[in-house]
Amino acid sequence: MTLESSFLVAENHFGDSIKKVIVIGSTGTIGEAVSTLLLNSGFSVIGIGRKVPSFDKKKENYIHHILDLQNTDLLEATLSNIVRDHEGIICLVHCAGLGEFSNIENLPISKIKSMLDVNLLSVIVSAKVLLPHFKKMDNGKLILIGSEAGLKGGQKGSVYSATKFGLRGFAQSIREETAKNNIFVTVINPGMVRGKFFDDKNFRPGKSVDNAIEPNDIAKLVNNLLDEEIGMVFDEINVSQMKKVIEFNKN
Repeated sequence: MTLESSFLVAENHFGDSIKKVIVIGSTGTIGEAVSTLLLNSGFSVIGIGRKVPSFDKKKENYIHHILDLQNTDLLEATLSNIVRDHEGIICLVHCAGLGEFSNIENLPISKIKSMLDVNLLSVIVSAKVLLPHFKKMDNGKLILIGSEAGLKGGQKGSVYSATKFGLRGFAQSIREETAKNNIFVTVINPGMVRGKFFDDKNFRPGKSVDNAIEPNDIAKLVNNLLDEEIGMVFDEINVSQMKKVIEFNKN
């Protein structure tokens, strides 16, 4: 049984005048915020996520593909079909992320592999499919959501940090390779973003508004980046909460 299914939207909703953006991880905290804001800003969004989005799946100018990003072969095939079937794709936003936090000796190999697949390999596969399309257009944008963990390693975050450091290195190389094709590659490195990421963790940001970044603030950054003209690129944008407060479970 395939992991992929779609909520189909009438093709005429995607007119040539509407710019199309692929959002990977569109059912996560940041991805849903990005998708919603882009739709409200007049973009068409093709979302990829492992579950049904919380916003109306019949929302105009939105198509959703259910897909587990650990299945990288299916991801490659799905993206190839999307590029083949839809003209006018101008940007890929990769928002998906998976975090398991423990001392390295306590992390099962399955958890390590899951983080590598979702946080890094799915980014590489996505770029592999989309960059030839952008090169043909001599234009395009690749916006990747990294993490502050990709700037500085921390306790119990060795593999998560490794994936995010790897994402930054990959983006730096791709940026060098594609600048001549007017392709814009940006990594956004947020600190703690309030949302579902912490639902299964034993820690979370503090309750105060200045203890965490709001998902919509990251979405606004993505929306602003889509308005940037060719000729200038933000290599990386580091975003931090004003006051770093972490709460831990008492049990």
